[in-house]
Amino acid sequence: GIVARLDAATGQPKWRVTLGSRLSVGVGSDGALVVVASDEGDVFALDALDGTVRWRTRVSSEVLAVPKLGEGLVLVRSADSRIFAFGADDGRRRWVYQRAAAALVVRSPVGLTMSQGSAYAGFSGGKLVAIALRNGILRWEATVALPKGSTELERITDIVGDPVVLGREVCTAAYQGRVACYEVQNGNQIWAREMSTLTGVSFDARYAFISDDKGAVHALDRSNGRSIWKQ
Repeated sequence: GIVARLDAATGQPKWRVTLGSRLSVGVGSDGALVVVASDEGDVFALDALDGTVRWRTRVSSEVLAVPKLGEGLVLVRSADSRIFAFGADDGRRRWVYQRAAAALVVRSPVGLTMSQGSAYAGFSGGKLVAIALRNGILRWEATVALPKGSTELERITDIVGDPVVLGREVCTAAYQGRVACYEVQNGNQIWAREMSTLTGVSFDARYAFISDDKGAVHALDRSNGRSIWKQ
């Protein structure tokens, strides 16, 4: 339950606060506000300058993904497939987006990404959605991968990691599924590759990088998904 701010140059603590709850995720911050959450659904917002608790609220279940801040909102994703939007200034709930969870899911810190007025998030069943930050309304939905197999274990097709937004495209990856990129405006697919990962996808200016569930690291061409190398 301890949150600390450290000097980047020396590592010396600037402040240290004990919140009294077992924290389950790392720190989300925009430089002015620091947000953490617990395995019981408690959400704490601290002043980044001195660690003072600005507000406290709750969500419906434990939190496994780091809260995201931007455009005057704090977004917190709970483990029961809900995304809560709170006002950064007062902690009041603005909206909630909810989806039905599958019978079995991958227990991993599946997060979300905020960009240009939208939040991009992946869910079980291989679904990627774009949500309007203003009101929590669904803008579009894309199917990254379809569940396959005869058992519940074989049919787990969860989006993993945080979606990556670069320019006009958003990319994500699914366990036992695919890596795929879509247009941010309408969700139209740009390219997709069959690949299973538990950690999501990362980007630089030219390549998409994926660590698959068999221990290999792949570099793919960002424009078309073509394989560049595999290690």
